[in-house]
Amino acid sequence: MMREIPLRAIPNQRLAVTLDGVNWVITLKAARHTMLCDIQRDEVSLIQGARLVANASLIPYAYLSPAGNFALLTENHELPWWEKFESTQTLIYWSDDDRPKTDPAGN
Repeated sequence: MMREIPLRAIPNQRLAVTLDGVNWVITLKAARHTMLCDIQRDEVSLIQGARLVANASLIPYAYLSPAGNFALLTENHELPWWEKFESTQTLIYWSDDDRPKTDPAGN
């Protein structure tokens, strides 16, 4: 199930949330004119200092997160920016069950 994770319109924040039995800690930081993130899953660091890109998976490789993933959705593919977090930009999570399934042949 896809879920929205509430963000505050502040430049630096840390979120701790349990989703599908997994403990996540996400840190968002403003850095000049871009946003960066750190992601921990069950106290294991997966991502550090990654640049947030609009409408793309925050954890870039499936093997790093078989439990699920996050994306920051923005309007018109604008770069994520903290001043728009409570208005036009949304953090979402989806579990592994929400990912499209294909057979080994790719069908």
